[in-house]
Amino acid sequence: MDDTINTFLAVTGVEDAEIAKQYLNVTNNDLEYAVTLYMESNPPQSATTNHEPEVDDQELAQRLQNEAYGEPEVREADANIHRHETLIDTFDDPFQGPAHMNRPTDIFGSGRVGIFNQRFYDEEQDSSEDPFEEVHDEESDDQDEVLVLDSDGEVVETERQRPQSRRRLNRMNRMEQLTSTQRRLANLFRPPFDIMSKVNIDTAKQQGRREKKWILINIQNFSEFSCQVLNRDLWSSSSVKRLVNENFIFLQYQHDSPNGASYSNFYSIEDYPHIAILDPLTGERVKKWKDGTVPTPEDWIKETNDFLNNFSLNPGSTNPVVTHERKLDPDAMTEEQQIEFAMKQSIIDKQDGSKEDKSSNNEHIQVDEPDVEIDKFDSIESREHTEPTVPSDSTRIQVRFPSGKRIIHRFLLNEKVVTIFEWLKFILSQSDGSEYGIGPNDRFILSNISSKSNKSLIEALESTVQDANLKNASLLIEKE
Repeated sequence: MDDTINTFLAVTGVEDAEIAKQYLNVTNNDLEYAVTLYMESNPPQSATTNHEPEVDDQELAQRLQNEAYGEPEVREADANIHRHETLIDTFDDPFQGPAHMNRPTDIFGSGRVGIFNQRFYDEEQDSSEDPFEEVHDEESDDQDEVLVLDSDGEVVETERQRPQSRRRLNRMNRMEQLTSTQRRLANLFRPPFDIMSKVNIDTAKQQGRREKKWILINIQNFSEFSCQVLNRDLWSSSSVKRLVNENFIFLQYQHDSPNGASYSNFYSIEDYPHIAILDPLTGERVKKWKDGTVPTPEDWIKETNDFLNNFSLNPGSTNPVVTHERKLDPDAMTEEQQIEFAMKQSIIDKQDGSKEDKSSNNEHIQVDEPDVEIDKFDSIESREHTEPTVPSDSTRIQVRFPSGKRIIHRFLLNEKVVTIFEWLKFILSQSDGSEYGIGPNDRFILSNISSKSNKSLIEALESTVQDANLKNASLLIEKE
């Protein structure tokens, strides 16, 4: 919470932390929404002095919603503190799909449009052939006829001018309503539209093969301020842009967009922003910067030049072998594959456990055993858990149930693993068993299928989430 308050104060120029807390509480700690709401409610004193009525927050939010989604629905408020996010099973080829994208959400996701989640604004983007342009109705397709008259009033030339699209008019109207501070922020954190390619990865690979260029990909999460810093400090550098234009097909996706989600399912991402280089011939990730960090332009240029000196796309060239650990992602496996993999790992764990027991018996002639053996699973209580509100000190964990349903829940990094068991027991106690494929009284095994060991977490109850390597983990729950 403190980091979010400091960021709010730095962006808005406010000195009173209580003001920051008020706006963050109103917006459920949504930093972008809080900053935007403050800017709209507190325009500079030197702003325009005309007497046009101010646009209230609900009307502006609905207008942005209409532009982003094309539906006249107001964004649903986050009224429930305790909520679950349910994912839909998708086992398709992650990069199969239309060769050309025809929706802005393919790149930008479905987040609310704002200073920290901008769309293409260039004038050339308004071309009717632009796949990101909305479909015009018959009225907007009509062209204005322009008559050129001579000095006698005779028609000497007839021209037709294409009218401005509704989307561009909406942009212009919205820009007129922004204060000078908001415009400055929008320009400051503007994504690198001038070097971005508006294609999916399949099309980028084809283009890279033709032009002998590598694929440079950046996955963003506009709710993470470090992603905004990346746009401001790295991609805005003229030296970086020149290097990118000469050697790369550059893609920037939001993590919740279809293309961003497909990439995340195929390649592991630990934090945002994520920057990597892909081979257009094989799709292999041949270079990756540390997730969640923002490199300086100087360091990034140096690392990129070192990569270009060692790797080549020329036929017949031999590139260095890239060694990287690939994490198993449940979305990339079928349900049968996940269950089979979990069973194999359970057998291996039991064999390892029996070997350790034999070794322990050989070392100790006599071992005093307690009269009553306490069952770890039965000793865990059912307890509700409230998700933390500080993203920097917490992580999201996905749990897959026997029914195939998945739930994502956020835990603090310093919370113990037993907290996850307590929360799961509480979730199951609220169901009759049909929803999750496991009843409230059933014993279950919880394992981390994102880890190679895939050991049961019942042995790590007193470990913290961070020490148990459960950051952004995918867990599998199955009946014992």
